[in-house]
Amino acid sequence: MPKHRVIGGRIVTTPEEVFAHYRPRPHLVDPAVWTKVRPSAVEATRAADYVSVASALNAMSAVTHFLVWTHGQGLGLELEKCFLPEHVEHYCASTMQSLSPESRSTRRGYLRRVGRACTKDAPWPAEPKPFSGNNTILPPYTPEEVEGFWKAAEAQSTPLRTRVALAMLTLGLGAGVQPGEMLRVTADHVSIHPDDHRLMVIRLESRTTPVLAKYTNRLRDLCSRYPEEPLVGKHRPTAKDPLGTLRQDVAWPGWLPRFRVSRLRTTWMADVLTLDLRISEFMVIAGNVSSKSLEVIAPDVPGRWEGDAYLFKGAGL
Repeated sequence: MPKHRVIGGRIVTTPEEVFAHYRPRPHLVDPAVWTKVRPSAVEATRAADYVSVASALNAMSAVTHFLVWTHGQGLGLELEKCFLPEHVEHYCASTMQSLSPESRSTRRGYLRRVGRACTKDAPWPAEPKPFSGNNTILPPYTPEEVEGFWKAAEAQSTPLRTRVALAMLTLGLGAGVQPGEMLRVTADHVSIHPDDHRLMVIRLESRTTPVLAKYTNRLRDLCSRYPEEPLVGKHRPTAKDPLGTLRQDVAWPGWLPRFRVSRLRTTWMADVLTLDLRISEFMVIAGNVSSKSLEVIAPDVPGRWEGDAYLFKGAGL
């Protein structure tokens, strides 16, 4: 995903620049109302601590229009009074009928995250906890975090640790390979599409998945280095947690979030869903994907709100 956006003719590269330069379109929000709403919108969105420029921009847009609505409803602009769960739900139910379910879910997700972050007393429910035997689905890593993982992988203390780290990142971020599948992927599973040399695919047991173009050189390098072994390294398939054993000595810097192979896959999902792939096609290349996974990653898939582009897309124009 790009690390910048253009706002009002300016290239912005940080969330703070988003807050400084974002302006809603005058025909959507009266400039006089925007002047009143802006301080609260910036305060609320900043509290959610977005790192991605795209997410900060999408959140700022969602929050702005919500606060314009609360202002018009006589609810004021005080965050503790505006960002109540019932107000957010009422807003979503009453103003988003024309949007697709995915777009409604995305905007609602931004408002719920911001609401939790910018209030102390509002009765927001706690983040969902995993059910027994299941894991909580975590959102994608940000572009900055992904870049940090790549740098850390290349700076490991031994060649084996570097190999394991690079292979996990390449397979997870490049093709959404799941933890159990990683153990089995060898160079023999990787091929170039016969009709176009730019397209590299991994043929897994249950599906064939394309490799994101930005990661093909990394995968090609791994295949040339390790033409016969599993790309992540030799392991005992009968071990209780063979991938965990391989990765246990890989060191990640403390400023990065906890490394989870499952989050590499959700990061890949968010990347792929920006590419105009149809949902039927996405489900085929991704394999088993729950509706909960889609709900979690939706806020991190940038919407095409600028110039109402999403409406034109939805109309087939």
